[in-house]
Amino acid sequence: MRYPNRPTDAKPSAEYSEDERDQTLRRRPNTLMPTVDPDEALAHVLVPQPSGIAPPVRLKPGAMTIGRTEGADLILPGSEVSRRHCQIDLVGVEVIAGGEVLLTDLNSTNGTYVDGTRVSGTVALSPGARMTVGGHDLIYERRSTRELDEAEALERELHRTNQYVLAVLPLPLRDGWVLAEWYFAPCSALGGDAFGYRDLGGGTFAGFMVDVAGEGPTAAIQAVMVASLLRQDGLLGADFRDPASVMARLNDSFPANTPGGAHFTAWYWVYSRANRMLTYCAAGTHPAWLLDRASGNLVPLRSENPAIGRGKAQYAASRVFVPIGAALYMFSDGAFAIEGSDGKRWSIYDVVGVIRDAPVPGMTEPERIYTGIRAAARSGPLPDDVSIVAIGFP
Repeated sequence: MRYPNRPTDAKPSAEYSEDERDQTLRRRPNTLMPTVDPDEALAHVLVPQPSGIAPPVRLKPGAMTIGRTEGADLILPGSEVSRRHCQIDLVGVEVIAGGEVLLTDLNSTNGTYVDGTRVSGTVALSPGARMTVGGHDLIYERRSTRELDEAEALERELHRTNQYVLAVLPLPLRDGWVLAEWYFAPCSALGGDAFGYRDLGGGTFAGFMVDVAGEGPTAAIQAVMVASLLRQDGLLGADFRDPASVMARLNDSFPANTPGGAHFTAWYWVYSRANRMLTYCAAGTHPAWLLDRASGNLVPLRSENPAIGRGKAQYAASRVFVPIGAALYMFSDGAFAIEGSDGKRWSIYDVVGVIRDAPVPGMTEPERIYTGIRAAARSGPLPDDVSIVAIGFP
């Protein structure tokens, strides 16, 4: 095996004191790497890049193969990744403090790279080394097992909360006098998006979208709580056929400075089948958009009302006629809180441009819009939840 850049001897230098000529060389700390308590156990991890795109991979003593097909210990998709691309070995744990990590290319077609240099044979990885396998980058790090255990526990908690959020989202509606499709992409830290819709009876139909400030399990659980109130007549005193009444009762139920709570934006609408009127009220959020593809008209449905939980406020609703075949598009601000691959910060009008694009056969409208956003954004996870709901009115 080849171990590059290993000195065969060490000459005395100014780093030695007179009494330490025969002792271990003092090494300056590497300020680019996190400091690890020497009394803590070490874990070796590969961190997919950009950070947050996937959980770190903890290495265990022995060999781990990386490839694109089932049978590899770590599967990385993509045609540039060979079936058995490379191998990672954690060795010498019993002899070397913490062990040492070796990388071997397995005669892959496109090669394995470390810090931009193609690997030939076997090399030892230093902390901070960047591995490139096909189109995938992974950083090798050494972390304390305590830190890694805490990060993995947080990841499990986020996963459980995400499953809780998904469980309360509604089923699509593909038949009837109101149609509905949606796409939900939670961010890596989990935000506070929630949405829903339901038949109120008597030829009226209602829907909503909320976005709680902040991120993590607390924001997600509050969003689920608000969604449950709106789905199950949980707001005492609210007239669910009157969007302004719903917003007022929400604001009363989540007053400013509620312990453990946060303010949130909301969009609530009610559609009457008899007269095709849509009544809506937005609280502190951007407009939804009503598209009539027959005429090409795309109308912003604005409503100037404060966010929920900001203090006492008055709420007013607006109304609009819905043409036959029109569709209502609602989306959270995560849809445009992105940076494009060209470095440009998006605005709401970039999303509106994607909405105007023609439908794609085999794709729902929310899926089409999300695909357009994802294709325009720089690589890596999006910074916030993205919720997109399309409501059709035949």
